[in-house]
Amino acid sequence: MEPFGIAKVEDGTQLKLAATMDIRAAEPLLNSVQEALSAGGGKIVIEASSVDRLSTPCVQVLIGALQHMEQNGIPFVLKSPSDAFVTAFDDLGLFSYLMKWPVQT
Repeated sequence: MEPFGIAKVEDGTQLKLAATMDIRAAEPLLNSVQEALSAGGGKIVIEASSVDRLSTPCVQVLIGALQHMEQNGIPFVLKSPSDAFVTAFDDLGLFSYLMKWPVQT
């Protein structure tokens, strides 16, 4: 499994998602989200342009993380979500939920 990239960006922290987000990626994704949150300062940018496959467990991790950010006033944005990323949410009946989040193209 390829690692997730975490980097400081101008206005916060960016978490670059891997191409293959299968069940094996769920726990490392959770750890990476926690690391990005602990970096503090500014918004969390979740860069999803390279996602080719997104499993239900990874969707669950992302939903939990983004709900946490919403509830705690932590600004975030989904950057360039790939077609596969959007399709995974749609296949699970969560497209309208996805569309409530801020998206940057």
